[in-house]
Amino acid sequence: MQWEKDFFYDEVRDGFYIPGMMKRAWGAELNVLKEIDKICRKHRIPYFLGSGTLLGAVREGGQFIPWDDDVDIEMFRKDYLKFLSVAKEELPDELYIRAIEVNIETASFVPKVGLREDVMSLPTLEKYCFFPYKVEIDIFLLDELSDKEEEERYREEVLTMLYSLNNKVFEGKSREDVELLLEKLEEVLQIHFDRNLSLNLQIKGLINRFFQEFNGTIGKNIAIFPYHHLLGNCCFPRKAYESTIFLPFCGMRFPVAKGYEMRLCSEYGDWHKKSKSGEDHTYPCYRESEERVSHILPAKAFPRYSFQKESMERNPVRSLREQYLGILDGFLLEERRGSELFRKGEYYSYQSLLATLQETAIAFGELLEEKIGKDAESISLLESYCEMLYQKYQSVSSPEEKKEEMQEEGTVSLLKALKDRVKKELKVQAVFLLHRAKDFACLRPLVDALRKENVACKIIPIPYYDKAVNGAFTEMHYEGGEFPKEYAITDYKSYDFEKELPDCIVMNSPYDEYNPVFSIEPAFYSRNLKRFTGKLIYIPWFVTDEIDPENPEDRKAFYNMQYYVTVPGVFHADYTIVQSEAMKKAYLVKILQFLEEERLQKNRKAEENAFGKMNADEVLVEMCKKILGAGSCLLGEKEGQGAKEVVEVLKQILFEKE
Repeated sequence: MQWEKDFFYDEVRDGFYIPGMMKRAWGAELNVLKEIDKICRKHRIPYFLGSGTLLGAVREGGQFIPWDDDVDIEMFRKDYLKFLSVAKEELPDELYIRAIEVNIETASFVPKVGLREDVMSLPTLEKYCFFPYKVEIDIFLLDELSDKEEEERYREEVLTMLYSLNNKVFEGKSREDVELLLEKLEEVLQIHFDRNLSLNLQIKGLINRFFQEFNGTIGKNIAIFPYHHLLGNCCFPRKAYESTIFLPFCGMRFPVAKGYEMRLCSEYGDWHKKSKSGEDHTYPCYRESEERVSHILPAKAFPRYSFQKESMERNPVRSLREQYLGILDGFLLEERRGSELFRKGEYYSYQSLLATLQETAIAFGELLEEKIGKDAESISLLESYCEMLYQKYQSVSSPEEKKEEMQEEGTVSLLKALKDRVKKELKVQAVFLLHRAKDFACLRPLVDALRKENVACKIIPIPYYDKAVNGAFTEMHYEGGEFPKEYAITDYKSYDFEKELPDCIVMNSPYDEYNPVFSIEPAFYSRNLKRFTGKLIYIPWFVTDEIDPENPEDRKAFYNMQYYVTVPGVFHADYTIVQSEAMKKAYLVKILQFLEEERLQKNRKAEENAFGKMNADEVLVEMCKKILGAGSCLLGEKEGQGAKEVVEVLKQILFEKE
């Protein structure tokens, strides 16, 4: 199967963040589905896309629903039994079938075709998109409903008794309670339960039999058990499945029931309306498998960020511009000291100070000329200052009246004028680091606005790499040639961060090495960048729908925040600018949850306190200061949280000392 270049990268669609690992899960599931499809085509076994997968094919333009995590298909039971008879022999070795007909002890009522967790060979991992966790395709079985109400009432009563008995046995109810229900069922069904064997397995077999009770009666409706019995839904008109059409889904074409609208209406009601809740399993579907497999794979394969106190520590870094302006402030201080020496009559010391000032001014002029050019007015003013220093030096040994005149010369005024001019000619420098050209949209309004403020904006596209399953870098990507032509691009190889020391660095990739699918060039990891600026700013490349940690509708979205919130860049950055105050609160809730999990894990392992001298509450207080809910340029002119607000906040950060 051929994948589009961006298929496996993190994505935001319909306001929902889809992590790269979920994309790999989708890819692995599609490859399992491809194996099922191959067998079904070979043996002419009908099947259909179902539930969320069908919604993706129909409503999402042939893509997964962003918040869906698995693949669902449907088969009539007779077709499934035919599939089962051949699939056990024809499925690849790395796949298994989990079904009651194969092993009643481990199976549920929904058969599954899955990828074994213990398959770790490189060719197999490559085939299944480097996804190392459990993958299972659900096969929902279509059973017939009787057109006779009394027959369906009978089935409903029997299933209710069987489920009740199963629960009593499972919960360990008294032998008398269980025996009463056993005897009643034996009388109704004219069967005998073997008390020496597992009652749960006997009950499971009976439940499965009663799902099929009226197959072959050619009723008007069909249903998916056990959902129809337990939830009262998943009942469809048979005529919806009278014929099959093929619809595109993720680059392939798969069969769906021609009457899919009737089928979707029966399950979802208004299926055009999108809902992020739902699902009857833990999200994501591979969540439990992650813990087991993480002990098998090397840490480098799918590293998890663990909080370190170094992430919150900050060595002061002065930008080159701040250092140059600081030199001029130093000249002013030395001028005041010189005046004091002159007033006290310490002429030798004063003369020595003037010589030092002149040497320093000449050296400073050479540095400044390299940055702003020899024709800049600042260079001319600095030359005048050097000349005045020389004149003062020559006059120190002159008669007393000359010394009195010398005190009135305007070196201080000249230095103040020089500093004002340097502020204008030596521009504030803002560096923007992006690895994908399409993400420039989240920063473009900032660049445009800052240019109007006489800020030197350096747009530096940086390379990024795909990752293999062992964490090693594979293919490199560089998109410098894809940026808008009206913006000058700076080559990442030629820009010397240590020499330039920009006033701020704006990044939009917070993951460092902790994204399992890709990595930017390590030189641009956040922990490295903060060595070269005092203002490291993270601005996300995306916006999502607002997330309320308390809202069940946002359960999946809040879970996925771990992929972009509890990552190094958010902790290393001096400021993180997020789309709203509400989202800032969600960030802080996720961070608090993360810190608590970190504390518990460290305690279990008896490891050194990761927070150093800070406790979790203090870390949270600090993060509250660093995360700003100003808005996002991707929200355009949205009142209160659009590009204008982000520009104002960034200007405040940049010019706070001006």
